Amino acid sequence: MDSAQPQQINNLLRHGVVTTVDHARALCRVRTGEAHTDYIPWLASAAGTLAVWAPPSIGEQVTLVCSDGDLANAVALRGLYCDQYPAPSDNADLVTVKFSDGAVISYDSASHALAAILPSGGIATITADGGVTINGPVTINGDTSITGQVTINGKAEASEDVVGGGISLKQHKHGAVQPGSGTSGPPA
Repeated sequence: MDSAQPQQINNLLRHGVVTTVDHARALCRVRTGEAHTDYIPWLASAAGTLAVWAPPSIGEQVTLVCSDGDLANAVALRGLYCDQYPAPSDNADLVTVKFSDGAVISYDSASHALAAILPSGGIATITADGGVTINGPVTINGDTSITGQVTINGKAEASEDVVGGGISLKQHKHGAVQPGSGTSGPPA
């Protein structure tokens, strides 16, 4: 047995902490014990026609897989929770993605609830040239602005006044109105 072989076997898997991230090259450096890797790749959850970009954070704990026990051949495997980056939930029914700005996207399979919570000032955009369909009741809490045509197949109710083309449904007046069974003219 080669005298270096036990050390190489010990170095096949090592734990470390990300110290530097090169986003342009998708590489990171990792401190493991007293050693520090050169720039090495991290394992992405998908890197083909489906690609997921989620670079590691400085201070994130990783496991190094080192081909031949050599740190120069290491790949960083992410996904170890630590004090600096604890698990975002302890709910077994919840899949949660938590972002660095505090935004959270989660799905609770027990309550069948999907949630996207953005920090103050956050913006959500859906772009779909083919259209968007929502099947089910919709509640909007906030001001709403629509650019384009609106078609309603059903009843529309408003608890306040409705204004169309600058004319109030409650406040407009009709001129040339005579009592009886006649029809009034258009709004004044």
